[in-house]
Amino acid sequence: ITGCSTGIGREIARAALEAGHHVAATARRKDAVSDFVDEFGDRALALSLDVTDRDQIAAAVAATESA
Repeated sequence: ITGCSTGIGREIARAALEAGHHVAATARRKDAVSDFVDEFGDRALALSLDVTDRDQIAAAVAATESA
């Protein structure tokens, strides 16, 4: 899920985690979403992602697939 540092992206990530799903939560700054890992453990993956950077997109997809 992109844009998880604030707003609707954050609330969608939280709702999915609270429902028991595994979530890759992304934001431009990883520290803005690392609290999900603290709260939900291994069901949450915090990733740094700028959606305008193709290399970062590829890295985020690879990290999510290998998690």
